[in-house]
Amino acid sequence: MREQVTADLASLPHAAMTIWYEKGAENSAPDADVRSGFMDVRSVDLPVGATYYLCGPVVFMQAVREDLLALGVHPRDIQYEAFGPDLWQADVQ
Repeated sequence: MREQVTADLASLPHAAMTIWYEKGAENSAPDADVRSGFMDVRSVDLPVGATYYLCGPVVFMQAVREDLLALGVHPRDIQYEAFGPDLWQADVQ
């Protein structure tokens, strides 16, 4: 999926990619701002008027959303899509 994201970013005039790796950041690609540790949106410049798209486990998205709200991002500018284990079907026998 990296190639798709890189191509999409190349088509946007002011886009930038920041990637966080919990471990192994030194092995990543040179076309992005690569950081080690847990994601911290407070450590990057957030564009005014942007829409933020979150995708991941609910706990992760809650933490990032809280940080974005604390930084003044309006709730309507934060979109999300959850992924993770299918808990709805977890109790199917």
